[in-house]
Amino acid sequence: MDRRFETLVYTDCRPGEGLGGGAGLQFQARSSDAATPAQTLVKDRLLYEPPARWMADRRPAGEYPPSFGHLCASGYLATAAGVYLGREANGVREGNQLTHAIVTTGPEAYRGLRPAQLYGAGFWTTTPAPGCRSAPVTVSPEDVPYTPARARTFVLARPNGAAMLFALVSALERAGTDGRVLFLGDDVGDIVEWLVAGTLLVPRQRALELGFKIYSNDPARSPAPVVAVHPDFAGPATRVDNQLGYLVFDLTTHRHSPVAVTAGADRWVRLFLDGDPRDAVDALDVASESGIDDGAAAAALGLAAILHAEPPPEHAEAVVGWLRQGPPRLRDAYGADLTDLFAEMPERWSREVLRLLDEVGSDGLLPGKAAEVRIALLIKDIEEAVTGGPVTSEPPAPLPDGEWGPDRDDQALALILEALRAPGRSGPAIEALLRVAHRYRADVHPARLGDASAELARHLSRDPRLLRPTEWPHAAETEELVIGALRARAARGGAEPALIGDVWGDWLLRRRPRLPRELRAAALGAAIREGDDRSGLLRDELSAVLHDPDRYARRVTDLFSQTPPRPDEMLLIAENAPPGTPPLDRVFRPVTEPVAGPGPVTVRQLKLCHDLCHRGLIQPDRALEVTLAADEILTGAVARLLGDPPDDRVTGLLTDIADAPPRLVRARTARILAALLDLPVFRTGDKVFDRHPDLLDPYLDELATTLRTSTRAALAVMAFQLEGNRLRDDKTRKEAVGKALDHWLTWAPDRNLAQAARQVADVLGRKWAEAWDNRVDRLAGRRKRYRITHPFGGGRS
Repeated sequence: MDRRFETLVYTDCRPGEGLGGGAGLQFQARSSDAATPAQTLVKDRLLYEPPARWMADRRPAGEYPPSFGHLCASGYLATAAGVYLGREANGVREGNQLTHAIVTTGPEAYRGLRPAQLYGAGFWTTTPAPGCRSAPVTVSPEDVPYTPARARTFVLARPNGAAMLFALVSALERAGTDGRVLFLGDDVGDIVEWLVAGTLLVPRQRALELGFKIYSNDPARSPAPVVAVHPDFAGPATRVDNQLGYLVFDLTTHRHSPVAVTAGADRWVRLFLDGDPRDAVDALDVASESGIDDGAAAAALGLAAILHAEPPPEHAEAVVGWLRQGPPRLRDAYGADLTDLFAEMPERWSREVLRLLDEVGSDGLLPGKAAEVRIALLIKDIEEAVTGGPVTSEPPAPLPDGEWGPDRDDQALALILEALRAPGRSGPAIEALLRVAHRYRADVHPARLGDASAELARHLSRDPRLLRPTEWPHAAETEELVIGALRARAARGGAEPALIGDVWGDWLLRRRPRLPRELRAAALGAAIREGDDRSGLLRDELSAVLHDPDRYARRVTDLFSQTPPRPDEMLLIAENAPPGTPPLDRVFRPVTEPVAGPGPVTVRQLKLCHDLCHRGLIQPDRALEVTLAADEILTGAVARLLGDPPDDRVTGLLTDIADAPPRLVRARTARILAALLDLPVFRTGDKVFDRHPDLLDPYLDELATTLRTSTRAALAVMAFQLEGNRLRDDKTRKEAVGKALDHWLTWAPDRNLAQAARQVADVLGRKWAEAWDNRVDRLAGRRKRYRITHPFGGGRS
């Protein structure tokens, strides 16, 4: 089936006059076999229903009202008009009728009309077709008398007409899913007028799907969602307050069942009654066929397309979006008018609407106005950037050739520069405006914006996450501004370099070759301060500059600009420093200050300071020079003592030790004790112990221990001298040393014993020698027993 209707005629036939061949009620004619599948639907739902009571009363055929109905089922649309004919064609019984149906599978056959509008059209027949072949029908809107204007006039002329229409349209929107619509009236024309008015104000597709039947003798048995009942056959279902699920419109009393007015009914009925009814219907049709799901937004589109009504702001986006995505047929018909409506004063629309409208312009649908829309969108983007709204740097799609020229580039650049140079513009706003400039390909050089450049740099230098170089024009120059701001911060000193290193370290290190010194130091200083592998990082950094003494010094200074090096790190720096490396006093201050100061010092610190001086890596001040000189004297004396010096030099070396600063002696106690205990001939250590009394206890401990393992006479003489002199009044110490000396006197070989006796006599004098001999005699018995039990010597115990 195409845009014409196939037809069917149903009536009472004599033998051979109908499609069935026999006599009786049957399909008398059809336009083609294409209508055959629809015959059952028409027979079941659309045939004229003669009232049995009237037939029994033999009421004249002219008093029977016509019938009119419509269905949508099984892929078919069918509309039918019927009349009562009275007696049978081949008999005397009542009940003959004729129903003429038009059938199609294509909604376009209705040519935009609602089925109810076809009532009374000139193509309807009330007589059988000749030769069982009925003519197909083509609908022409010009031949249909039921127009929107007629429907409006009719409604307004009826009592309570406007309220009835609001309720009817609301009911028709729900019919079939939420109740059924029932007309009660004795005038088919009035019923059709209401049905036309009501279905004009529901979407065309809904009107085609909405089956109705005028009249139905038993609405409960009719499948149509809309039925009409004659007053003579009114029952409980026809009361406006029925509880059977019918929404009743009583055309005899102009009353109707309570119906909640829907949003669609409220919108379209008001427009229909208050304005041009045809415009209201056309706007409704555009809205319903637009493909927009939101009813209010669809209505805004329909009103804009037909009435050129500016859409409310909340629906403007949907309408503009439709210009790119709506059904091509409707866009071809109304797109130009809609684009003109939006493009006439684009600046009054929201940014999102303009964005969508700009896409329409990119599609070539805004001839001659696409540039104005884009400039309006640019202005909105500038406003968003200035007020902190979302801004994208993604360029819009290119406009068609001829829509945008150099003059527009100049205009866009001027607008952006004006915004950037406004007094008091904040850093975030300036950065957002740069993204706008990138979006519109405006050649904005950030370094030439005066105060705005400085404010931008201050803002961006807060956090590298603020950087969007791919979204700015002249991104490299913008980064240079950031580097300059960071350099200024670093130059202020204090906590700034560390803060910069913590926040910007990784970013700066990636750009190290072109960084100013202050920022390299900030980045490297933070890296060594916070690094998990400080040693590895230090080795890597130093290895890169081993060939250049000046660079080596700068690298070390930068690395330790925020944290002092550890002892092992200082040693590594010193060992790897190339010849000619400038002094690194500040780097080595953690070791030079303790050594130069009055507090405790360690051998490791002293050794490192000597090494640094030797390598020229520090320039010692007077205090450090004095300390290191004194340490050299002390270590020299100790070394020579350990080297078995001539007897005439021992006293002088002991004097050097005695004269050494106590903090140095404490640092080198172990080495000094070893030297004192290693003397081959007894020399008094009184001067050393007088000047450094802290040495006495560790010396006595070592002496007592050594006397149990060494046969050297000088150790025994020293113990004897201390016991009788310095320890004379110190019972505890004297007893400990005395026990060790007695042990030595018990097990030492005779020659060592004799050697000790000679040293006592030569150095300490006669009285000391007599005391020594008495001591030896007193222990003679013990010594004899020891010899018996240890015939081969070996006095260690």
